[in-house]
Amino acid sequence: YLPRLIEAGRKVVICEQVEDPKLARGLVKRDVVEIVTPGTSTLETALEPSHNSYLAALCGDRRTMALARLELSTGEFSVTEGEPETILDLLQLLAPKELLIAAENGEGSVSSSLPVNGGIGVVTRLEAIYFDTRLAEQNLCRFFGVTTLEGFGVGDMRLGVAAAGAILRYLQDNKQNRLEHITSLKVGAVETRMILDAATVRNLELFTNLSAGVERHSFYWAVNRTATAAGARRLRRTIAAPFLDKDKIDRRLTAVAELTARADLSDRLAGRFKIFPDLERLAGRLGMGKANPRTLMAIRDAVGISRVVRETLDGCAAPLLTEMIGAMPDLHDVADMIGAAIRDDAPQVTTAGGIFKAGYSSELDDLNLSIKDARAYIAGLAAAEREKTGIPTLKVGFNKVFGYYIEVTKPHIDKVPADYIRKQTLVNAERYITETMKEKESLILAAEDKINSLEEELFDRLCDNISGWLPEMILLADILAELDVLNGFAVLARQERYVRPSISADRNLRFTQGRHPVISQILGPGNFVANDLALDENDTAMIILTGPNMSGKSTWLRQTALIVILAQMGSFVPAEAAEIGLVDRVFTRVGAADSLTRGQSTFLVEMVETANILHNQSERSLILLDEIGRGTSTFDGLAVAWAVAETIHDYPAGTPRTLFATHYHEMTGLAAIYPRIRNFQVTVKKYGQEIIFLHQVLPGGCDDSYGIEVARLAGLPRATIKRAHEIVRLLESGRFAKSELARGLHARLNQPSLFNGEGSRGESRIEQELRQVRVENLTPLQALELLAAWKKDVDDE
Repeated sequence: YLPRLIEAGRKVVICEQVEDPKLARGLVKRDVVEIVTPGTSTLETALEPSHNSYLAALCGDRRTMALARLELSTGEFSVTEGEPETILDLLQLLAPKELLIAAENGEGSVSSSLPVNGGIGVVTRLEAIYFDTRLAEQNLCRFFGVTTLEGFGVGDMRLGVAAAGAILRYLQDNKQNRLEHITSLKVGAVETRMILDAATVRNLELFTNLSAGVERHSFYWAVNRTATAAGARRLRRTIAAPFLDKDKIDRRLTAVAELTARADLSDRLAGRFKIFPDLERLAGRLGMGKANPRTLMAIRDAVGISRVVRETLDGCAAPLLTEMIGAMPDLHDVADMIGAAIRDDAPQVTTAGGIFKAGYSSELDDLNLSIKDARAYIAGLAAAEREKTGIPTLKVGFNKVFGYYIEVTKPHIDKVPADYIRKQTLVNAERYITETMKEKESLILAAEDKINSLEEELFDRLCDNISGWLPEMILLADILAELDVLNGFAVLARQERYVRPSISADRNLRFTQGRHPVISQILGPGNFVANDLALDENDTAMIILTGPNMSGKSTWLRQTALIVILAQMGSFVPAEAAEIGLVDRVFTRVGAADSLTRGQSTFLVEMVETANILHNQSERSLILLDEIGRGTSTFDGLAVAWAVAETIHDYPAGTPRTLFATHYHEMTGLAAIYPRIRNFQVTVKKYGQEIIFLHQVLPGGCDDSYGIEVARLAGLPRATIKRAHEIVRLLESGRFAKSELARGLHARLNQPSLFNGEGSRGESRIEQELRQVRVENLTPLQALELLAAWKKDVDDE
């Protein structure tokens, strides 16, 4: 039940015997040995292999906040300080299983800042003393065995130290006393990584798709080619925070390029990674004192596979690969130690015996030898007694109540020897013991107790010895997880025909025949319409994109962001060529939805997200805007959209690279006013009432959204479509004042002369005449006369 209780967000207190029952006087003493919470659970059945399970702590005020996070199963411990908005976005991105905050309420408190439905699991409120900076610093120094936290880079992070200290004290209060695998506290510096806020992560479907809310058909699903659980977790963290350092990205790309070119080497690596145990979490179990014999055997196997990986990569030319090979610690002593001690058929638990190989302990060997002789006596007893007594049905058995016994069926009771001692009567048989049998049994049971006790002692001692290599194990696991990610990028590049992007320090953003990494993969080769893009800091910093609904505007916007994210992760990208000027943050204002829990309408949500962009943009940002202003009236929406575009264009440090998709065709007029704005359109072909989406992005503006045609494709009734055409013609004529619009439309559209007796399903007289006219037989004068006659009829009506 424990995994189910933890999944339900419950806190579970585990009580066990804390003294040997044989030595206890009266009742055996029991006590609380562990308190398991959603954030501190390390149960293998409750952990998702490819997902992190974070315990987080949040503290701060309206000016600055700090977020500490710990993955207890791996020992990953870090802290980040920054502006509240950035920290809260990071919190939603991490989606911790449990969040610790101070038990305070009111405006400005941390609890009042928490996002609603932000993916956070259980929120645990603690006394304020947990977040006391001075006490936290003392506790952290004591835990890491240092006199100052300066060496961890958190000396000046007052709030960060408080948050990290709260986590440590919470663990200690919950009886998590063995934490040897937590060897460092790292600083999560937001300035070295691309920032992706919660709205961007959601809109780009980085980890879950918007339609079903599941991982399938998400960006992570499409690009994940890792073969290990640790590699999958590392990939998720890399997607959430791509790199900003050009040199680091280029080094990763060079490594991926070599692995991509050397397919045989890459395939051998993938084969090894597929059987590689989760060394990160194995080291965590060892550090927490929760290892069992199978844990040590898995560590031994991981060390063995790491040797093969090192040999496989030997001779690689990419600097990053050679550095990673050189940094891989050699743990053959650990593997040899485990191999010399643990039997291949060792049990899962330490109390079942049979853990150690012969020759590991002379004392254990002597006990096993003595018990072997006694067991041999018992094993041969039945045959010897059958021959001695002449009882063919005699048998020897064992149960936990009476121990070993001799069973004789009722028809042969008269043959039982005098030295048999009756122990139990059954319906059809009697059970006996002998003095010799009891002596052997006592010897066996006493030896088994000694063996189990000695094996537990030997196993604990072995784990303590191996724990001395925990930092090296964690380092090895870290390197191999990174290698798995890089090799996964290489596999992805070969499978999906990705190319190496060029990373530049300027603000150019160009790709040729770029593809959406998710949609193109789902559709298959040749079925996705690829498109080019060219943004720069001078002539084309902003693109106003127009085109019909369903034409692919949103797809082009999203694929641009995903290509940038892939490139700055150090991966190849889905294009024929790409130049990526570093992007410090991706903003998206895509889609619309009410936030009912906060009383926010669709338009208010849209404006809140837009305000966030305008307040936090920089000249290195990438901004994707889709249908700004559509949640309000037409003129208000156009005014807001126009003003937003102007504000972005006039950003003092330089116009951020912006793709602005809109149905307000008036927006195309911005290109004639502002020097860094260009118009592009997603093209269609129209044949009569039919439209064909070409999904090609080309220069120029589109002056028709083809909304009614899209409505027809969606299956609206023919009569409704026909009426919509009539209404739009009258609206475009401008013949009615705004105040008279509804009444005028109703009157004009319901006159009998417009529609025949069958209502909107019939044809007007003019339409019938149009169908009979042969345009090719009309002279220009006849055509004008016919048009004038129809106009007079309409005016008269």
